[in-house]
Amino acid sequence: MNSPLTPEPQPTEEPRSGPWLGLGIGFVIIIAIIGFLIYSSRTSDTRAIPRPAVMQAGTADPYAANLAISDVQMSAAENMLGGEVTYIEGNVKNGGDKTVTGATVEVTFKNSLSQVVQRQTEPLWIVQRREPAIDVASLAVNPMKPADTREFRLSFEHISADWNRQSPDLRITVVTTK
Repeated sequence: MNSPLTPEPQPTEEPRSGPWLGLGIGFVIIIAIIGFLIYSSRTSDTRAIPRPAVMQAGTADPYAANLAISDVQMSAAENMLGGEVTYIEGNVKNGGDKTVTGATVEVTFKNSLSQVVQRQTEPLWIVQRREPAIDVASLAVNPMKPADTREFRLSFEHISADWNRQSPDLRITVVTTK
């Protein structure tokens, strides 16, 4: 029996982890899933990004002479991060007798003294659709048959500050055919 002067024993509280433990585990699982998806998409055999052969500097694939670039135009737009994206668009025609499933373009930017300030190679992206937005894809998705002409678009986020803002030199260096 408890006397009125002795306090009643208080029930001891068990420590609780609350919602933080569940949220932390859920966050780790989500990060692991995202990491797996990114890794598996980069190593997938079905990915439709062309993987061109490495060519020596100054050489071009013999079939590249059959692909003619024309009607080249340039434009620029601001991206969502406030940077500028430069677009190079034009037409490419397959004047050969093979179906083209991939191509790589060497783009050379020069300064006001006609010196090379930037040279890079990019896969040739073909315009699939213009509305509601421009959609591009590699030639592996929609190969270019002999005598076909297609629109292309290349985009550049970083170009040397020394560039003279003139149309760069475009040269097809690697071509994949079937």
